[in-house]
Amino acid sequence: MVGDEGGGERDGAMEAPRAAAREARLCELVEKSARGEPLSKSAIKKLRKLEWRASSEARERVKDVRKERRELRKQGDAPAAAAPACAPTRALRAPFSLTPADAGARAYAFWRRIGEPKAVLAPMVNHSELAFRLLARRHGAPLVYTQMLNATSFVSSAAYRADNFERLAADRPLIAQFAGDNGATIERAARHVVGAVDAIDLNCGCPQAIAKRGHYGAYLLDEPDLIVSIVQHLSGTLDVPVCVKIRVLPSAAATLSLALRLQEAGCVLLTVHGRTRERKSRGEADWAAIAAVKAALAIPVIANGGVERAEDFAACLAATGADAVMTSEAALENPAIFAGAPCTRARQLALAAEYVALADEHRPPSFAIVKSHLFKLLYISLAEHTDLRAALGAAKSHEQLRAVYNELAARERAVGDAAPDAFAARCDCDGAPFVSWYRRHRGVVSGGDGGGAVAGGAVDADYAP
Repeated sequence: MVGDEGGGERDGAMEAPRAAAREARLCELVEKSARGEPLSKSAIKKLRKLEWRASSEARERVKDVRKERRELRKQGDAPAAAAPACAPTRALRAPFSLTPADAGARAYAFWRRIGEPKAVLAPMVNHSELAFRLLARRHGAPLVYTQMLNATSFVSSAAYRADNFERLAADRPLIAQFAGDNGATIERAARHVVGAVDAIDLNCGCPQAIAKRGHYGAYLLDEPDLIVSIVQHLSGTLDVPVCVKIRVLPSAAATLSLALRLQEAGCVLLTVHGRTRERKSRGEADWAAIAAVKAALAIPVIANGGVERAEDFAACLAATGADAVMTSEAALENPAIFAGAPCTRARQLALAAEYVALADEHRPPSFAIVKSHLFKLLYISLAEHTDLRAALGAAKSHEQLRAVYNELAARERAVGDAAPDAFAARCDCDGAPFVSWYRRHRGVVSGGDGGGAVAGGAVDADYAP
């Protein structure tokens, strides 16, 4: 019996590497197929076998997840106090106030623990779900954030937690972003994820109307005392580091004052979006304003806003002196930006295939999230194959969605055969042969077939908190 148990343990230990090898081989074959490279009969047979196995395993996992969610909804939303992870709030250990030297030493110890990343995937409403985070990590993202999580819903609803937060060992380092205006509530929400994340982030950057109605995000910037008190409470009660994401304020003095107060209150990492709340995503990001904040603080600063191409990471780091650069919208159309890869029509087709496979395995809470990602990844292709754009919008299941993608991939291979240079050309620069999704809302001033060069500053997604 002991020998049998040992054999079972060895088999279990070997299964993870085997699964990883199968996934790597599947991705390799899918990418080759998407690029139009000919596959041998044995490779085609292997591809079909791997796709069938991945689909079968994914269906079993999805069944388990759906069963768990149904059970949670049958039980109803239990009071927060019933959950051990959501125990009554703690009293502050002591009034939380740090000198710049103490704040810097504490913060950079955390920064080193998570690998001192230079590029970061932003928290994006309904777009930073697990499947997309894993895709970004696969292509070089060293640090990612969850989507914005409503603290009140996270505390009160087990179903909301199951739908919006999934624990996975490979999904680290990870920062969970919460939206709310009450320190005790955010603390309780954070206790549900302690141990599964490397830090929590307070959203003080979302400029949308829903944030105004909910009294969170960038609408807290009108009440700096409230933001500071929340960060003090979290820093003094939680055993996980506390970060904050803000936007620049109308005056440089107000921005610096808030940043310094947050550092003193225990914030270990400050992300600064270089646009005011009122500007949302319009116009160029103010990198000089971010540089002023970085120069004044002793803690790590992440610059956000104005990144479209891989080269923009280095330009932003140089201009701001920041410790890292965060991007949102550019990564939605090209998750391989983190690996330094330019956006091309051919690359987007391969990335979309990877995302479909990951979404099969790690189903987002809403099917609309999957379609939204594909509309962005395949914007150029769908603009040409309008019937498939309509079919993607009408898809009701992952099987229908995969069928639409397969048909689109077949047509795109024909496009690539007819115009290989344009198909492999960059779409994220002036004079590009196609207008990419990132550049869709700026005026085209020059370019080849379909345009590409545009006027105006770089923009980030409105939905990036």
